[in-house]
Amino acid sequence: MKKEELLAYYGREDVSRAISEFAHNREVVGRFADGGYGKRPATILYPGDVVRMVKEGVVSFHCSVELWKNPMALETGKEQRLGWDFLIDLDADTLENGRIAADLIIEALKAHGVRSVFLKFSGRSGFHIFVPWKAFDPKLKDMFPDVPRAMGLYLEDFLREELQGEGVKLGENVNIDSIAIAPRHLVRMPYSLNEKVWMVSIPVKNPWFDIDEARPENVVVRTFRLDAKPGEAMELVDMALNYVKKMEAPRKVVKVKVEGKVPPRFFPPCVKKILEGVPDGRKRGEFILRTLLSNLGWGWEEIEAFLLEWNQRNKPPLKENYIKSHVKWHRKQKRNILPPNCSRGEFYMDTGFCNPDELCKTVRNPLTYTLKKYRRYLRHRKEMERK
Repeated sequence: MKKEELLAYYGREDVSRAISEFAHNREVVGRFADGGYGKRPATILYPGDVVRMVKEGVVSFHCSVELWKNPMALETGKEQRLGWDFLIDLDADTLENGRIAADLIIEALKAHGVRSVFLKFSGRSGFHIFVPWKAFDPKLKDMFPDVPRAMGLYLEDFLREELQGEGVKLGENVNIDSIAIAPRHLVRMPYSLNEKVWMVSIPVKNPWFDIDEARPENVVVRTFRLDAKPGEAMELVDMALNYVKKMEAPRKVVKVKVEGKVPPRFFPPCVKKILEGVPDGRKRGEFILRTLLSNLGWGWEEIEAFLLEWNQRNKPPLKENYIKSHVKWHRKQKRNILPPNCSRGEFYMDTGFCNPDELCKTVRNPLTYTLKKYRRYLRHRKEMERK
């Protein structure tokens, strides 16, 4: 693309304004036609900065996923990180495979309670999927890139089988490059050109957009302001960190010996409370039930049917696909997953599930409670049979 064409596109008031607005609190670096990047640190404060950089030879714009109080102070070592957006940089060998993968990733995020998902076409065959910083606990501010990497690895595992079912292979047709996320990681900005094919990296509502919308002459600028419900992604964080922790731990398979299928009457008070149906904490309740049943001799078809039946008592119920996708993921795990310990207040106390009896005081986990009560019953039954 010729320089005058670049200036005609980036010189549009709506384009330069959209780029400068997204640059707020972000490090921004221009890329030149030869593939080199401009000097770092740098940022954009005004729409005029975009035009000036293009006149100096910049053809595309890239920004940080980390948010900074003053990006220009980065090299001093004194800059304060305000937070970070979770970015899934989805590379694909074809646009069709990229569309399929992006669709499944968005559904997986929603299945984990993340509703504020923002999608952007990369300008070639991939997509950039954002979950805003506001969706995370502020305490995670300095846990970059560890937490985003953990979420990327967990989602890869969660989606691998489903992608293959659509004829898309991770590492071959698509890559969720979570390991590449590093401090000062850059991503192509909204409304920047992709210098390889001269298409525009436009925000889109879904992966099945009309590709002609990404041609510079057809671009319609729309607001791409990342916002979210505070903390809505923390279930995903918890699942991802637990997944990575178990992956990194020495392989020790925990086996629970159970004679037959343990019926619900032996469950602890907290689980019986969940079984009544809950208005809040439904996803945590589902996780407790699923991990408990999987250790009590229940088959996966039975577990899924039980959870779907229980879900009808929730007000409102979870989406059926949420339960099915989590059972499917759990089913293919080679390691045993236990219910959260009773000390995990966010699972039991905060949700109002906890209502301890005398036996509760002697155990640390709902599974231990159930097994103790069930084995007492079996011993009593054998004693009665002997007499």
